[in-house]
Amino acid sequence: MPQPRAFAARAAAPAPPARFPRGFLEWSSALEDAYLYDSALRRAVKILLDFCCGALAVTVALGVEDGARVRAPDTAWLAAGVGCLLVLGHALGGSYRAIWRYTSLAEAIVVALSTGVAAIALLVTRYLNLVPLDGSAILLVALLTLFGCIGVRALRRWQAMTTKQLRRERRVSSPLRAPRRVLIVGAGEHGLSIGRELAEGGSDEVELAGYLDDDPSKIGAVLNGARVLGPLAHAATVCERYRIAEVIVAMPSADPSLLHAFVRQLEDVGIRTRAVHGVERFVAGEELHRPGAVKLHELIGGAPVRDRPTASGDHLRRRVLVAGGAGYIGSHLVRMLLERGYRVRVLDRFDYGRAGIAGVHHPNLETVQGDICNSRDVSRAVKSVDGVIALAAIVGDPACNLDPEETINLNYTATKILAETCHFYGVRRLVFASSCSVYGASSRGLLTETSRLNPVSLYARTRVLSENILFDRHGDVEPVIVRLATVFGLSPRMRFDLVVNALTVRAVMDKRISIFGGGQWRPNVHCRDAARAFILALEAPASDVAGQIFNLGGEALNHRISEIGEMVARLVGDVEVEIRDDAADPRDYRVSFAKIRRVLGFEPEYSVADGIREVAAAVRADATLRRWQDSGFHNVHALKEMFVAPRRRRDDFPAARTLAQA
Repeated sequence: MPQPRAFAARAAAPAPPARFPRGFLEWSSALEDAYLYDSALRRAVKILLDFCCGALAVTVALGVEDGARVRAPDTAWLAAGVGCLLVLGHALGGSYRAIWRYTSLAEAIVVALSTGVAAIALLVTRYLNLVPLDGSAILLVALLTLFGCIGVRALRRWQAMTTKQLRRERRVSSPLRAPRRVLIVGAGEHGLSIGRELAEGGSDEVELAGYLDDDPSKIGAVLNGARVLGPLAHAATVCERYRIAEVIVAMPSADPSLLHAFVRQLEDVGIRTRAVHGVERFVAGEELHRPGAVKLHELIGGAPVRDRPTASGDHLRRRVLVAGGAGYIGSHLVRMLLERGYRVRVLDRFDYGRAGIAGVHHPNLETVQGDICNSRDVSRAVKSVDGVIALAAIVGDPACNLDPEETINLNYTATKILAETCHFYGVRRLVFASSCSVYGASSRGLLTETSRLNPVSLYARTRVLSENILFDRHGDVEPVIVRLATVFGLSPRMRFDLVVNALTVRAVMDKRISIFGGGQWRPNVHCRDAARAFILALEAPASDVAGQIFNLGGEALNHRISEIGEMVARLVGDVEVEIRDDAADPRDYRVSFAKIRRVLGFEPEYSVADGIREVAAAVRADATLRRWQDSGFHNVHALKEMFVAPRRRRDDFPAARTLAQA
């Protein structure tokens, strides 16, 4: 049986041999850091490279084809003109708004269109007899420009891959964690004193990244070896750009209400933030303004309260609690953890029956029937575990609206109990299942973890509140927030109240599906992919994930509801699709998953089409699933039965027994 990795440390191993010279990789890594951290530098470099591609293409082409007829001044202004047109076309196409890490089809189209515009401009120049140009010269300019721009982007991708290799080697060969980057808000007396303490501490664990201050005269100044990076209004952008792990607000004289709003704004996007009343209290190690504060020595060189074990201690740290382990995702997650060698404890009320884990008989599996809202049940489940994955919640808008009080109790109040219990028992890693529905209705393109939240349902609001409470009350716990896309696919605890599954089963059984609205965007992710991502978040180093928020899914799985309906009809076959305008769902959002791909290396293995095929095949083959309208397959129906008859205990829903053996 494969052995699990430790949650925060990998086994030290010799670095693999480098494929490129070490000096080149060091230079490449330094260039990568400068390129990523400074957006103005990124834009300037990309503009310069594109301009040079256009100018050089003209110079080379005219030198080869028309060097005898075209004068040097004409060549110069043609080169400058083509370069400027190329830059303008790429700017309008959005090429300079993103980091050049991958050469996408969309970007290749922008390059081709910009090159075409430049070629048309040269044809106009020839037609007006401004410069004696041959058609072959214009064609050569276009080809050289196209190949040059795409080649520069491909070279950037290659350079990023070599840098990634170097950093991977460093992580494998060095047992030390990367230093936590700390940002100080307030470059006054208190901020400078704290900065001096951090700068003079000489610790490898904490790095002073810089300051924020609203005084224009201080912006750009270097204080204690760190630069003032901008005003407070740019805090979220600076934190993302400079990979800030923690923010210290050193403004004791600021208005408390404004200070609280500022801290909450940063914590809403996953940045651990603390404010101090005065530097004397901070240096003395007294309690700070925010809950979960630590002493100064813990910031600069002090050992954590409960350090991570090395690989040799892996056998002592295998017990994981999965709250909601009998659910739609949890049933996959429990099986995957057991396969990796973990001892797994499941805490579940079994509101939807035991089908999710009924077919699992493993000596390392322990089940605790209890309520996550009950502090005694939670304490019994959390005691002696090494990590917690929190999946238990009332999921879905209709189910949440059945009993709003119970929803708030289970989805929000229970989160406080779980976080505080983990802190009490010294559990360091808590992976929490949130939802991309917190973005609500948004037309701002691809949404990232720092985008504005706009929850439009009770379920989404409880997820936002739970995220906030985890950052407020985590103490020594390392919370990792995972915002799930809409889940689909086959599971031992099957659900037919999810959009892909619901449309697929209706297409198979009724040969007819109805789409309400249809223009709304939804991100999607397969339930097995979701379970795999939770394990990645559980095992990742604390320096990478502690206090972070990750969107869980894949860009290619962002689809309009109408697209999903058309896909279902095409794959199932002989299905009538009805588009209805009434009662359209207000949620409409597309999500970026670049962060989870970059930090955890997560890529979805299943497409929406894969999920449609497997659900359709399962429904056709299994008579139990053809009873898809049974309450066991729908959260809202199951909970309605429980709320109407709370004393009725359902050990299993009849409609879900057979699938438990799958």
